Amino acid sequence: MSKPFLRFEDGKVTIGSRDLMVKSANLSIAPKLQTERVYGDYDPSIAGARTEFVNFLPIASLAGSLDIEFLINAETFSSGNTNSISRLFEIAEGMSEGPINENLVGRYSFNNMYLRSFGFNVSPFNVVRAKASYDIYGSLSKSIPFRSSQTSKNFAHGLKSFGEMKASNVLSQSAVQGQFEITNLDYTILVERKIHHHIRDNEHTSINTKADGALPFRVSVESIESEMSISSNEIIPSLNNRGDYQSSSSPYGIEDSSISAYLYSIEGSQVARFSCKGKIQSQSTSISEGSLSKGSITIREIIK
Repeated sequence: MSKPFLRFEDGKVTIGSRDLMVKSANLSIAPKLQTERVYGDYDPSIAGARTEFVNFLPIASLAGSLDIEFLINAETFSSGNTNSISRLFEIAEGMSEGPINENLVGRYSFNNMYLRSFGFNVSPFNVVRAKASYDIYGSLSKSIPFRSSQTSKNFAHGLKSFGEMKASNVLSQSAVQGQFEITNLDYTILVERKIHHHIRDNEHTSINTKADGALPFRVSVESIESEMSISSNEIIPSLNNRGDYQSSSSPYGIEDSSISAYLYSIEGSQVARFSCKGKIQSQSTSISEGSLSKGSITIREIIK
């Protein structure tokens, strides 16, 4: 009996030939079209010519996006080197501008994909859930669906993972003169890209022989920013207008603040480490009846 609809359990998501334990995936592809109109014959009733619709014409490369939510384990990152982010999630100064190929979502395979953002959340009693977004150029191909070959279930977990903050390179416990507890952590890193085309390369009729059509010659990295936010029992005192913790009489020569996230599996093995070093962008504290006080601190870093 045929199965016209693909069950979640019967499909898989592969990024760069690597299977991920994905919770959800949203893949979309769309052409960018504009209407082509021309002037028709003379119409005496309007003392002029009426415009006539001819066709829809493409004005840009065929483009799409992929958004996934997945679980992190050691296999997600490059083998052999703990704490080293793999090619799939490497958004850093000097990162490769090449595309990620050999991708599969359910019944559809595709190439020419570029990572746009990556982030995750760490909270008590929960596995670490991550999100990633990609830009895609070109068309899709129909593929035979496969079940995921993931064998490791040793995912990063909030019970073992933890965060650490330094306010202008001073341990947060020293800055608040007491116990500093992080109850929730969010990490996001974003990359802005620019599309480049060679003059006349995409004017040759050969580009019409494949559904991909005109593809970018290069997708360069223009800027990279990271941001980390935490919920805590305290906020940083003596915050100056430069976004630094100022414990001396001078606002100059103060180091940046940082937040680090250490991801560990439920079995206690280290999976990865992420950090964000920059200025404190905002912080707040609140308290209400029947609850404990809650602080929030956000740091942003300009990587490129």
